[in-house]
Amino acid sequence: MTKLVNRISFEQAEHAISYASHSLHIEGFDVTHEDCNFVRSVLTGEKTEAQFHKAIRNRFDV
Repeated sequence: MTKLVNRISFEQAEHAISYASHSLHIEGFDVTHEDCNFVRSVLTGEKTEAQFHKAIRNRFDV
């Protein structure tokens, strides 16, 4: 499994997640703390893209 090549800093991840979660909330979606933590771990390179895709498939039964 490869790590995200273009990982970003924790601060950049926080900004991106804040913006995205606010936009999703306006559209009627709930973004949990767990969701934010998982996305942050991928953006900062702690988890791989493959792990991210697998988690999404499992969560939404895709």
